[in-house]
Amino acid sequence: MKKFLGFLLLAALIALAIWAFLHFKGFGGFGKNSEKGKGNDTSISETTKPEVTTAEDKQLETAEITVSGNDYLYNNEKLTLDKLVAEISKLDKNIEITINSDDTAAKNTVDDLTDKLEELGYNNFKKADK
Repeated sequence: MKKFLGFLLLAALIALAIWAFLHFKGFGGFGKNSEKGKGNDTSISETTKPEVTTAEDKQLETAEITVSGNDYLYNNEKLTLDKLVAEISKLDKNIEITINSDDTAAKNTVDDLTDKLEELGYNNFKKADK
């Protein structure tokens, strides 16, 4: 029995060492982020200009609606459901819509919004976790 427990302990230690080696890519400071910050590279690299997205481009890709109590907030404005639908109808049908609701949001208010979005053909919406 002692030999079996010894073998089991040895196998567990070996498994732990393999996991640590794979997870941290080695021991002694050779972990996942160990290459960051080392400035010893003498090669010349190409610089690429990062793609700049403006707030207007971001707004065209996504829309964010917040439900608070019985109110809908869109683009920093408090709107009725009809006015909100009029604003959303101007957007592309494939836009990603995120529905945020706070603790005071009435369930039927959120349900009315999701029903209206489905009715209009906006199927790419999600309810954000609280």
